[in-house]
Amino acid sequence: MNLIDCHVLTLPRFDPRWMEEMRGDLDAQPVNQHWLPGIDGQLAEARARGFALGTAPFVSSADPDDRILPGTFAALLKALHDNPDAPFAWAGEQMVNANLKDWPIRAHVWTRGYDPLLHVCRGTHVHGVKLYRRDCVMPLLDAMRQSGQACEFFLDLAIVKPFAPLQPSAWPVHVPMVGRLWRQHDCNGYREFTKTDFDRAAQVLGFASMDALREATRLNCI
Repeated sequence: MNLIDCHVLTLPRFDPRWMEEMRGDLDAQPVNQHWLPGIDGQLAEARARGFALGTAPFVSSADPDDRILPGTFAALLKALHDNPDAPFAWAGEQMVNANLKDWPIRAHVWTRGYDPLLHVCRGTHVHGVKLYRRDCVMPLLDAMRQSGQACEFFLDLAIVKPFAPLQPSAWPVHVPMVGRLWRQHDCNGYREFTKTDFDRAAQVLGFASMDALREATRLNCI
């Protein structure tokens, strides 16, 4: 058994060849794989089911249309071992087209590490490949189910609480490397997200809207 449980949500709209590529990528990673059907329109429920699988002390997920690069999970695991107060670690990503050719956008790698304002204002900041401590995720699964399509953004915000005072030692740790190739294609689920989706996630956290949550974070960072 590995120290990481990694789930993958499958959907019929994804090219089966991409899924096999992802399976090969994960075969080379130190993870226990859990493949399960996604639920169209119910990403939060599907993600919650995925994170609940297994008993390893660390949990993660991968999308079947992307690629995970060699050494990514080992680097994330080391980052959490080296930073015992950090709730999760994440590696950056490079956007690519359906044929894995680079888009004309620089890689999302944050050499200065975690930034609370970037977290709430820029969706690509805490994005890419994430490795969580299981103990940080499990208590939030019921709330995650209520958070809607922006459930992954919700989960990270609920764990870190950038809108509240927090010691930097307890911030997530960024591993400044490209950990995944983020494939851009017509069936990307993130293209369907709306302001209402993000507001719903903020409301589960106790804010009237995502704008209100961002303002609270801004004031906390002054």
